[in-house]
Amino acid sequence: MKVIVLGAGVVGTTTAYFLARQGHEVTVLEKNSASALGCSYANGGQLSYSHIEPWASKNSLSFMVKACFTSPSFLSISDLWNREFLKWAMEFIKNSSAERSHEISKKIFNINSYSKKILQEMMAEEADLKFDYKNEGILHFFRTPKSFQTAIKEADFAISLGCTAQILNKEECVKKEPTLSKIADENNLAGGIFYPEDASGNAMIFTKTLEKICRERYGVKFEYGADIRNLFTNYERITGINTSNGVFVADKYIYALGASGTKLLKGIGVDPKIYPLKGYSLSIPSNSEFLAPKIALTDSENKIVYSRLGDTFRAAGTIEICGNKAEKNDKHISFLQNIARSTFSDFGNLNEVSDWCGFRPFRPNSIPLICQIKKYGNLIINSGHGSLGWTMAAASGKIVSDLVLDKKNEQFSFLAEEENGVYINQ
Repeated sequence: MKVIVLGAGVVGTTTAYFLARQGHEVTVLEKNSASALGCSYANGGQLSYSHIEPWASKNSLSFMVKACFTSPSFLSISDLWNREFLKWAMEFIKNSSAERSHEISKKIFNINSYSKKILQEMMAEEADLKFDYKNEGILHFFRTPKSFQTAIKEADFAISLGCTAQILNKEECVKKEPTLSKIADENNLAGGIFYPEDASGNAMIFTKTLEKICRERYGVKFEYGADIRNLFTNYERITGINTSNGVFVADKYIYALGASGTKLLKGIGVDPKIYPLKGYSLSIPSNSEFLAPKIALTDSENKIVYSRLGDTFRAAGTIEICGNKAEKNDKHISFLQNIARSTFSDFGNLNEVSDWCGFRPFRPNSIPLICQIKKYGNLIINSGHGSLGWTMAAASGKIVSDLVLDKKNEQFSFLAEEENGVYINQ
């Protein structure tokens, strides 16, 4: 059948790949001039399969509240009194209880574990799929004993679900990643938790390489400069996509636009409950001459991740709550720069740093919306992955391709439940 995918980020392109492999005639619509120019462009690069604690947890919430009264910090809010944000924030807080948080963690673990399996199969199947992949684990390090002990409790829960984790003291952290010696010497390193099954890779290169495979091997069409104006419906089905390049018609439609297209869905009475949380990154040239970290790192207290992606050292994170304002906030860029400088003694060529920001599509319960929209029998949503879009992309694309064929996967029956409550005025 004919299928249209809205969005050429890592989630949309991976979805197109699996649909095309099933034999569908696939067209991808993207407003930008190329793929991977949104959240996939310069994100943290970590495949955080073991990072299953939702942002809507008591621990994360307490970190954010504390950050509101700390300067400088990883968090800034300029959209506090926005009605949409307040509504989203109330639901976010409702999901922060320990019981609810653990329930959500189990669901995230299921998606992440499946995504790792599917990505491994993709790499085995597609020999040309290269993206600076490193399967060397991720080390979460902690600066204070209190935060370290809290993280150990969460790690114990993750281990009970099936994650593999190693608790490391300060000396063991430095042995695992010698560049942490700077903060260890300054008594700013309490310990760490190493997740050996996690990985890293360049999401932008992955997306563009997969796009090439989709085009050349499976005949997928990518229509760029197609700014989507609205979705046509007959109140029972989607009948077309109205764009600046004309109207596109198919049998099935997949929404994979992240946070950028929620107005389109609300225009047809569907609220995906997605709020854009802006994140920032620094990309620093760092070849073998520099002593940048070799393994992927997560600085949980500062909400920053570090990854070595080929000859680039990537520092990414922070949270700016500003609605859809695209302008860069220099305070977040400075925060990343200052934390990186105070953490590592040598991490790349600081004369050639490039900065970037993008909007993470966050849902209040941290569970992505990957489901059939029953009101419109031919619309499937694949969005709302928050900070785990790169991690979950492979699983998301495969799950959606199965939904198109009406295949049921009981392992992910909980995803269908997320459709409940997305309809406006119902």
